[in-house]
Amino acid sequence: MKRILLLVMAVFFLPGLVLSSLAADYPAKPVTIIVPMAPGGARDLQCRAFAAFAEKALGKPFVVVNKPGASGMIGMLAGAQAAPDGYTLTGSSTSDIGAVEWELANGRNPAVTRHDFVPLGTFTVSPTLIAVPYNSPWKTVPDLVREVKAKPGHYAFCSGGMYNATHLSAEVFIRATGLKVRHVPYPGGGAAVSALVGNHGDFGCPSISSSLYLARGNKLRILAVQSDKRCRLLPDIPTVKELGIDAEFPTWQGILAPLKIPKAIMEKLQDTLEKATQDNGFIKIIEGQGDEVVHLNGDEMSKYLDQESAKFSKLLKQLIEEEKGKK
Repeated sequence: MKRILLLVMAVFFLPGLVLSSLAADYPAKPVTIIVPMAPGGARDLQCRAFAAFAEKALGKPFVVVNKPGASGMIGMLAGAQAAPDGYTLTGSSTSDIGAVEWELANGRNPAVTRHDFVPLGTFTVSPTLIAVPYNSPWKTVPDLVREVKAKPGHYAFCSGGMYNATHLSAEVFIRATGLKVRHVPYPGGGAAVSALVGNHGDFGCPSISSSLYLARGNKLRILAVQSDKRCRLLPDIPTVKELGIDAEFPTWQGILAPLKIPKAIMEKLQDTLEKATQDNGFIKIIEGQGDEVVHLNGDEMSKYLDQESAKFSKLLKQLIEEEKGKK
């Protein structure tokens, strides 16, 4: 009877002890954070800020490794295929969802999807903007819409690449206002904003982090925020909702882990990420880029990604049908 009782206790309590030990010992070696984009962008900088905080909080190096290429899919695939032990994480963003949904909308099976990961949480959730060159005659969104509608196909918008966040955010705005414009994609959000500054495009829908300081330096004019509420960093700029335009477009940056990561390690990382977003030093770095810290925990982020995927899927299918109609 005593042996049976000990066996029963082992069955019920040993797994919990093992998980507790895993969490206590983690991390026992350096942790890699894969960023699927080139250095210097918003995602790269935010992941490096988190790495610095996590290293200090958990006592082991957190090393950011950039693996750009194929609209982020090279780095995402490397992250998904890593051992699910908590020692390889992936910095992800809205653009990754767009790239995956583009493949799915075309009837292809992408090598990696968001379902190959466990969301740990977000650093930021920020709207895109409607922006024009500083010397543009357009001072408001109604100015832009009125002039562009008067000359269908004459004007062009800049984006950071086909089907990424700055392209899709512009498509949402274009459809909401009935505009007919040309699309000029650039190899990244920074290049697209530089094109606007140099008057190589008429408008764009860039991120806050790539635009804020250019606007403050009178290099770019921000006409609206693609949100339903005003941005704290741009309190004088109206939202699309205020203007009666259904063109909201939030973007996010966050961290993913491979599927089957031990629950105890996952929870430890989620707790560390949440504490980072409450840390004054981390917040200062993020706001220094021109973004606002908005934390969604793992469950909240998962639900949010479901909504984003459905929205992008519908939009991308519309784009594909339109392209077919032109042929």
